[in-house]
Amino acid sequence: MDGNRRFGRKVNVDSGKGYYFGYSTLEKMLAICMELGIKVVTVYAFSIENFKRPPDQVECLMELAKSKLTEMCEESELVKRYGIGIRVLGDTSLLPEDVQAVVNKAVELTKHNNRAILNMCFPYTSREELTMATKALVEGVEANELDPSDITSSVLEQSLYTRSCPPMDLLIRTSGENRLSDFMLWQSSRTCHIEFIDCYWPEFSFWRMLPVLLRYQLRARSFAAARRAIEARDQQVLLESIVRAGLATVREAEKASNDNDDSTHSYTTSALSSSPQSNPTSLLQRRSPSKHSSSDDSTTSNPLMYDEQEMRAWRAEQKDRVASFLTQRGYIPNCPLVQLH
Repeated sequence: MDGNRRFGRKVNVDSGKGYYFGYSTLEKMLAICMELGIKVVTVYAFSIENFKRPPDQVECLMELAKSKLTEMCEESELVKRYGIGIRVLGDTSLLPEDVQAVVNKAVELTKHNNRAILNMCFPYTSREELTMATKALVEGVEANELDPSDITSSVLEQSLYTRSCPPMDLLIRTSGENRLSDFMLWQSSRTCHIEFIDCYWPEFSFWRMLPVLLRYQLRARSFAAARRAIEARDQQVLLESIVRAGLATVREAEKASNDNDDSTHSYTTSALSSSPQSNPTSLLQRRSPSKHSSSDDSTTSNPLMYDEQEMRAWRAEQKDRVASFLTQRGYIPNCPLVQLH
């Protein structure tokens, strides 16, 4: 929602008044999105960097946020009609206490609305979001709640503010700027159609949005195919990370062993499972060459192999472990998990 102040200057009103025009546009566009069946709308309401602006501008934005959030959660017919859950994404600890109270109230009053979501990024930067998610995962490993092999791009994505939202399909940046300004960098990096519009946010309308939607629809099929390919690749990366973790542990144990070569080949999975968590090396088994095997037998060329059934069991256990972590330590204030209907 960029260009509010510049629009105010353009129409010869106080720049602070431009923010009120911007909120009016948000209401109109939100109603249009709901009518079009768009389930999740995310808006960049306030960047952490905006705290560097003159104090009077920051105060104006804080007062606007308080009044409009209160209005939306208590009086908005739009929110009630479409069952919109309001979520506030960002480091809300940076906000004044009175604004934090309004934010908490808006989220609490609408947390059971599950037909659509309005994500308000306030105050937010993508770098802060990624830092927050990374810290949470590191703390999980240090607390022995996660295994290092659990940390994948998929798990990092599930630790972001948008974890209960579907993948981002379309990102629109107004005001003619051809940059994302630290907004949803991770979410928009894959299979997302990005449009830069040469108009201020208060000037944005359905007629400016329509060509964008048509261009997106022309590419929707290729986006869907790319998304499936990425998901398949992520699964392969997960599988490889589990095997690599097991191999690394085996090599470490071999290096520390003072036994002879025969005793090294007698490793069993029980010797590698002393960790309080399930160890991915339980998937790796030593296979000694059979006296009936020929020298070129493919089963003897690689003494390390994994059992497919144990692999599935490990992956299921890993999934449960990650889910438990995200539910307990991974809770993010003002971002309740929502199952859209």
